[in-house]
Amino acid sequence: MTVQSNQLPQNTRVGHYLIKKTLSAGGFGIVYLAIDQRNQQIVVIKEYLPNRLAQREADLAVVPRNNECKGKLYEGRQLFLLEVSALKKLHHPNIVHITESFEAFGTVYIVMEYRPGRSLQDYINESNGGFKEHVLRAVFPPLIDGLRLVHANNLLHLDIKPGNILIQKDGTPILLDFGAAIRKNMSRTMQHRTVITAGFSPPEQYDQKGYCGPWTDIYAIGATMRTCIENESLPVSTERREKDTLKPATIAFKRKCSQDLLEAMDWAMEVDPLLRPQTIDEFLQAFHHRGDDDKGPGMLSKLFAKRMPWGKAG
Repeated sequence: MTVQSNQLPQNTRVGHYLIKKTLSAGGFGIVYLAIDQRNQQIVVIKEYLPNRLAQREADLAVVPRNNECKGKLYEGRQLFLLEVSALKKLHHPNIVHITESFEAFGTVYIVMEYRPGRSLQDYINESNGGFKEHVLRAVFPPLIDGLRLVHANNLLHLDIKPGNILIQKDGTPILLDFGAAIRKNMSRTMQHRTVITAGFSPPEQYDQKGYCGPWTDIYAIGATMRTCIENESLPVSTERREKDTLKPATIAFKRKCSQDLLEAMDWAMEVDPLLRPQTIDEFLQAFHHRGDDDKGPGMLSKLFAKRMPWGKAG
């Protein structure tokens, strides 16, 4: 017998941890706020539970939906653990740190440090887009630098979007949720476990034979930047491939931002992956301003401490 909700109930013990509440649930996993009972610290736990392949039984065990799903579920679980072992080695001030992984209830879990703050999506919603250029130039370079480290370790994030970027109280941006991350050389063979987010995932993430690479994350970064300027739903990238109706940023926002920034954004969001920047360094070079607009965490702290700071200079 299966349970109505795939989420673990409050106060469930999983390993050394006590589940306090569900933070989010997506197609490939569920994120919880939990307490480490060894030291009473608050942590964030992500549970591997792909909806298409698995379901939760009444005893809370995660099992394949049918025999056809069994092999893919096991394969995905093992790869999930393998990639977590690589992610645990990453230490960067703008990447959430993964502390450990373990198995329980027939699936696997990753434990991440808890960083208090609000998502970039929250700030976008409050401002209805409308971020000024100096805010973009302060928020995104640290995130892009963190992503460079991810790529340097032969990994792809594959789920970059405003909801997966945390802004801490001091203004530090943090890239979250590496539950969809895969190794570069596995991007074809494990396409069935790729997370898709309309507007932020490029066409190659939709294709069974699509070849994902650093350019895939770069598309999502460009889409996230564009959403900060104008909080409008972006078209699905596969629709853009058939008929691209998205107005270039250099035209749509020419009165809001400098030409070099908008050109970098359009380059990142090219539908054809071969036409995008192929590496983070290429994109960062195009994005980096000639002046000194990046005033660091101090400026960000002042901006994000206010409810609607977007029209004011730092």
